[in-house]
Amino acid sequence: MKTKLTLIALALALVAGAADAQNKAKKLYRWVDKDGKVQFSDTLPQEALDQARTEINASSGRTTGEVERALTEEEQAERDRLAAERALQQRADEQERQTEEAMLASFQTEQDLRRSYGVRVTLMQENLNAIEAGIGSQRNSLTSLLAEASEAELQGKPVNAKQAATIRELREEMAKQQNMLVVKQAELMKLDEELEYLVQRFHELKGGGAAPATPEAAAQPAGEDPTG
Repeated sequence: MKTKLTLIALALALVAGAADAQNKAKKLYRWVDKDGKVQFSDTLPQEALDQARTEINASSGRTTGEVERALTEEEQAERDRLAAERALQQRADEQERQTEEAMLASFQTEQDLRRSYGVRVTLMQENLNAIEAGIGSQRNSLTSLLAEASEAELQGKPVNAKQAATIRELREEMAKQQNMLVVKQAELMKLDEELEYLVQRFHELKGGGAAPATPEAAAQPAGEDPTG
């Protein structure tokens, strides 16, 4: 009798388990059809297979998953292109990080790093000075040529064609040099920002925490009173 009851209980448990598994596996689907109407069903019609849809547990009513609509060939190609670009950028960023760390590892102290950048700043400032001097020289030449052309016009004479061409060329070259000057000035400012960033990274890599607030503070021996 006891064996019979055990078999019945086992059978009931198996039936209950199968029913529970069936309820858990059963899904409802929610999607928007071609007419813009929201549809619910426990099966997906052929025309809905490529549509975005929400999968819902039939027993609990909870959302169990989201399926995006199928992409067109053009959309998939664009997604693949963007993914490739992201992967390429990630590799470039990693290479830049490794290069940066290798460069910082070559400096023993913050002062070494600042001196190295000081040389770069000096060279860039000399380049700026040269550009400004060139613009000044071009401006003087242009002023002289314009004065000559104006004098010729006042005398009722035509402006020499070669002279007119030189004036145009000087104006174009001055505009180029002035644009270059703006670019180089921006690069100089960027260099200052880059230095402060690298000083911070230098201290992080050396395990020293935050960088001193100023170069003077960095040069101050530990434990020494700056006021003397």
